[in-house]
Amino acid sequence: MSHPHQSMLDEFQFAIKHFAPTVPEAVKAEAQKVHDDIAGNESVDEVAVKKAFYTIGIKEYPYRRAYEELTHSSAEAQMKSMVLEHVDETVRSVIKPHLDEGVSLEELVSSKIFSEQLDAKQRYQVEDGILVAKDKLAETLKAQVGEQSDHYKALVDKWSSEAGKIQEALVTLEKLAQGGDENQQAEIKGKVARLREGFLVTEPDPQLEEVQKEIDYWTETFAEEE
Repeated sequence: MSHPHQSMLDEFQFAIKHFAPTVPEAVKAEAQKVHDDIAGNESVDEVAVKKAFYTIGIKEYPYRRAYEELTHSSAEAQMKSMVLEHVDETVRSVIKPHLDEGVSLEELVSSKIFSEQLDAKQRYQVEDGILVAKDKLAETLKAQVGEQSDHYKALVDKWSSEAGKIQEALVTLEKLAQGGDENQQAEIKGKVARLREGFLVTEPDPQLEEVQKEIDYWTETFAEEE
């Protein structure tokens, strides 16, 4: 019998396997232990699973974001070339013109071009190509980070601070729910929950700007209702 949250566990294990190479070994080990503990407990509920993933996500976030920022410019061109070699000619003909125009791989994967002009198997080729490229470049980029260790450490501090600001903003947004009616409270709390889930290792990162827009919107809404 499979675990009731097997799909979430599979995503989490996949994420652990593809952690940025500069994520500390202690965080990787903790993440694997979290996975294994949940996998061995079929009675754990979804809330507890997400809480565990969130705990790891908060720890992993600044190292990944620092690594991505430090290596982005040097890695992007190499990754594009590797991805284009990885996919078949049909997929290449669709994505190459856009990559050549300066569209990043991240932008490509989240674009309508990707979702509408490629079928599921073709999209998988691109996604798999990105992962293969990242793995191949990992040691080279890790060495590059080592050569710029002071800069990397400063970026880790920067992204740790950013995570803290996002968490504080979410608390502020959550408190605004106290001023609304039942429906407004439910909407705000649902939004906060969704944004917090961005810190799960398996989800897209939350953005401070998005949280701030929600705060501004609800602050203005409640002011107009007074």
